[in-house]
Amino acid sequence: MLKSLLIKNFILIKEANLDFTKGFNVLCGETGAGKSVIIKALDCVLGAKVTKEMTLNKDKPIVIEAVFENNDKNSEETVISREIATNSKFRLNGVLSSLDEIKDLREHLVDIHSQHQTYSYMAQKAHIHLLDNYIIKKTPEYNELLKTYKDTFFEYREVEKKLNLLKENFENNEKEVDFLRFQLNELDEAAIYQGEEDELKEELNILSNIQELKEGSYSSYYALYGDNQSIIEAMGKIKYTLSNLAELDKNLKDTENSLYDVFENLKDIANYLRDYSSNLELNPQRLDEVNERLSLIQKLKRKYGAELDLEREKIEKRLKELTSGDNNIEELEKNYNILANEIEMLSQKIEEYRKNNAQILSKQIEEKLKSLELKEAKFEISVKKTNNNEFGFNSVEFLISTNKNQTPMPLAHVASGGEISRVMLALKTIFATVDNVSVVVFDEIDTGISGITSNAVAQSILELSQTTQIICITHQPIICARANNFIWISKEHNQNTDVKIEILDDNKRLKALAQLASGEVSEKTLEFAKTLVK
Repeated sequence: MLKSLLIKNFILIKEANLDFTKGFNVLCGETGAGKSVIIKALDCVLGAKVTKEMTLNKDKPIVIEAVFENNDKNSEETVISREIATNSKFRLNGVLSSLDEIKDLREHLVDIHSQHQTYSYMAQKAHIHLLDNYIIKKTPEYNELLKTYKDTFFEYREVEKKLNLLKENFENNEKEVDFLRFQLNELDEAAIYQGEEDELKEELNILSNIQELKEGSYSSYYALYGDNQSIIEAMGKIKYTLSNLAELDKNLKDTENSLYDVFENLKDIANYLRDYSSNLELNPQRLDEVNERLSLIQKLKRKYGAELDLEREKIEKRLKELTSGDNNIEELEKNYNILANEIEMLSQKIEEYRKNNAQILSKQIEEKLKSLELKEAKFEISVKKTNNNEFGFNSVEFLISTNKNQTPMPLAHVASGGEISRVMLALKTIFATVDNVSVVVFDEIDTGISGITSNAVAQSILELSQTTQIICITHQPIICARANNFIWISKEHNQNTDVKIEILDDNKRLKALAQLASGEVSEKTLEFAKTLVK
């Protein structure tokens, strides 16, 4: 349910915070006081379009926040907020969210019905789900039937897709197989192993700079060990002197040992540099071989992709798909026919459920319409054969006529505002137990009705509010009197026009009902208001 709605800088409202209760909440007040603005704000925080004209103060952002109480035990509240300045930002429980995510969430939270909005029940695509949910509520095993059909249908479609693809590509398969085998052969002949390219690049670097490496390593060797002026020769003399000194002072023994280690290491390094330099030879043939090998690798990468091993796996997989016995057209056709027969059988059972329950449900809705003073109303649920899809072999559409001797037409063709409101109220009341939406908003549900009809509408809203939170804008005192939460909207004219929102206590509620009933508050109108409340 909707717990509260915060609105800032939106159309007529500078700042307002509304608290709602379970059951039936009514928004009432003078015409033009801002009641529909509140519903518009709720619509906008749930993803409806916002225009720049909706900003009250152009220097400040619009801020709207709706707090919903959850039935989910894992979290107590869902908080959706929207801030509109140069752009629009949505937050879900304080975290930035997308418009699509908010709209998906909206489907399970709020259903708004007004003269200017298409109500969800009007769309034919919703009718099949409403009928199915109604049947599931009465017959839980029907849900298993739907699930079995859906799983089988998707399996059937996968086999159909695979079969069609094989048939379409049958003539081209042989050519593709030959081409794939050529590609595999090309990669196999190249025999490129993991890490080979890096090794070749390293070798190419050596071969390309061999003269510099040879000269540099030999000159380093010569400096270390080449003549009587070399570093190692000088260190030998130091080593000899330090050895004699260590005989005189044992404190120099560790230093002598350290120098010995350095001396031996330098000799090893010098010897390595000598051998390294002497072993380096110009090898143009090997240089050409390395360049050719690297050129081949680059060519194959350009052709197949940077990861040759991965591309080879893909080619092998595709080749296996084309040559595997599992994809035999004859076997697939056999499986396809089995699945087609199975979904045909399941769809017939589903259609039988739908047609039987459509008659029962039509009568219930028709009776509800008559109780809402649509005495001539006729309601039919059309269940027809159609092309197979994930929901069965049926199309379902709600048809209605509200006048005598009128042929029932699609629900969307109902023209009268007062009739639309009552039709929606009737449907909502019937489907209250199977609908997932927790909040229903009726804007001006009293349009085109009065007297007995108002009383019938009030009673129906009260019944619906037992299972679904209702927020309703109305001017009818008969409807207002049934509300659990009475919110009065009015304008205050100071320097600027401000919208005042007040939750009325019992005493103020009586005065408001008296004012709605006759335009004034007197002893007689107050007595009448008390009668309405009772």
